[in-house]
Formats: sequence, C-alpha cells, structure tokens
Amino acid sequence: MKLSLYLNDYETEKLFSYLRWLFLLVSVMIFYVPPFSINIPSKTELFPYLLTAGCIYMLVTQIALYRMRDNKKNLHYVLKAGILFDYIALIWLMALSGGVHSPLYPISILFVLHATIYWRTKGAFISLLSFNAAYIAMGYMTVDLSLFEHYFTVMMNVFFLCIIGVFGALIMLRERSHFVQKETYHFLMHQDYLSGLFNHRSFQEKLRENAASGKSFSLLLGDIDDFKKVNDEYGHQKGDEVIKEVGDILRAFSSDHKGQAFRYGGEEFALLLPRFEEEHLTSFLDKLYEELRNARSLPISMSFGQAGSFEENEPGKLLSLADKRLYKAKQSGKKRVCLEGGEMYSGDLDHVIKEAK
Repeated sequence: MKLSLYLNDYETEKLFSYLRWLFLLVSVMIFYVPPFSINIPSKTELFPYLLTAGCIYMLVTQIALYRMRDNKKNLHYVLKAGILFDYIALIWLMALSGGVHSPLYPISILFVLHATIYWRTKGAFISLLSFNAAYIAMGYMTVDLSLFEHYFTVMMNVFFLCIIGVFGALIMLRERSHFVQKETYHFLMHQDYLSGLFNHRSFQEKLRENAASGKSFSLLLGDIDDFKKVNDEYGHQKGDEVIKEVGDILRAFSSDHKGQAFRYGGEEFALLLPRFEEEHLTSFLDKLYEELRNARSLPISMSFGQAGSFEENEPGKLLSLADKRLYKAKQSGKKRVCLEGGEMYSGDLDHVIKEAK
C-alpha cells in the first residue's frame, strides 16, 4: 500500500473520523480509568450523555462516508456537520474534565485545522474566534478569573492557540494548494479532457501492470463506426458530444464490472476488464450495445476486438491481437465484437454468437 500525506477531502474526513474514535477512547480513560480518573477533576454524571451522542454520530458518519464516496453533494454536508460536532463535543468534554485546565485543550488545534481544510482562511479565523470565545466564557462560568492561576492559564492558552492555529492553518492551506496542483497535473497527464476517461498513456501503463501481475483479464479495443460521417453530417461539435457520451457509457460499464475504460485515441477506446465466462460476457455486451443504441446525442454503433491474457501476456502482442480482431469486426459488417476464440458477437437486437468465416 502506497503511503501518501496528500489526501483528498474524502480521505481526510476518514482520517478525522478515526481520530474521533481515538479521542473517545482517551476521554473514557480520563473519566473512568485510574489513575487518570483519580488525578484529573471530572464530572462523570453528564459524560454518558455525551458518550452516547458521540457514538451515535460517529457511527452515522462512518456509514455516510462509506455510502457517499461518490456523492459529492451529500458528502459536503457530512463534512460540515463533522466540524460542528467536533466544536460542540470538544467544548462539552473540556467543561466536564477541568474546564479551562482540561488536559483535552490541545485537541483544539485539530478543530482549527479541520475547519481550515473545508473553509480555507475564513474557516481558520472563524474557528479560532469561536473556540476562544467559548473557552473564555467557560472560564468566566467555572472559575474566578481574577486569580492568577486561572487568568494566566486562559491567557496563555488563547495566545498559543492563536499563534499555532494561524501557522497551522497556513501550512494546511499550502498543503491543500499543493494537493490541488498535484491533482491537476495528474489529470493533465493521465486523463483525456474530452471524454473524461484515462488517456493513451494511462492505458499503456495499466496494460503493462496487468500483464506483469499475472492476473487473468480481457482487453476490448473499440472503435466508433463511421465516426467521420458524424463529423461530416452533424459537425465536429456533435462529434465531441458523441465522444463524451461514449466515454460516460464505457466508464460506467467498466466501473460496474471492476474494470477501467480508456480513450485510446481519436474515436478509439479500450477497456481492461476481468475475464468473463461466456454467458456473463454476452450479458455485458447486450447491455452495452443497448446503452449505445439509446445514447442521447445519436444512436451509436461501435465495433470491438477482444483479446485475453491467457492467449498472450506480452502487452504489445496482446494489443496487436485485439487490434487485428477489431479490424476483422469492422470488415465483417461493423456493430459487432470479434471475440477471443474467433467467434463474432453481433450488436443488433437479434444478435447471435456464431463462428467467424
């Protein structure tokens, strides 16, 4: 597993969700486990309510993160709710475990960094102001701030949180900026801007990886039939729409079957898929051709050539084999797939699998 400190929003929120469980464990130790519970002043009568609320929230968050990985809108709400929960839970925990002298105070820096990730500079300053305001208010309500031991603690904690919070936020903002740049460079290097699929370079790299791994897989090399006519009759803008829609269709189908789709070049596409049994392959192609026929832009016809890793495991030769079969499918009337065994799948509604002549 590759270790990287560059995390996207989803991965970062997962990290914070794990940290919440860790801090929950620390809190339980402070309230109930000697010698912590003996030496740290704490109010255990209200802690069970916070513990219950925290467990429920964190379980809901874990489920939401699991189910909403690709739902950016709902994930955004989960992230914001997480910041609000952290604020309420941290203030509550500190109030129950020593108030302004709580050993949990250092966690406040994580609250500031968490807010900075999603609300940038505004989040850093709002989180600092809101936390320090609640912290000072806690001091007025729980201790006599005219006493040196109390006001000195409050003053120094507020001072250091502001200093560390600002510098931590600055580092976090730079990290997020670097992450965005890294993602942009990765997109430019590995993805095709029009179709949204991985590009030719990524295809060659992934093909080599699959071949080197020894996994059994299938390569489908495809081509949009009569694409030049689309450009000639409808214009290049319509041709771009067709390319984009084919990309959307192939990406969805490959993802559903634990594979990947690539724009090989021009109107050519490639799919790397786990090797199917014949009946599963037929079902896959039935649904794929139906989706192509019902495309929003234009009814789309495609031809494919298939090659399997069990036939040839050298990337160049495997690609050449798929390319020859694609040419054979084109020569046989288009809208069909020349399969591994030389059989021909017809993409028409009344398709048949038959021996190629």
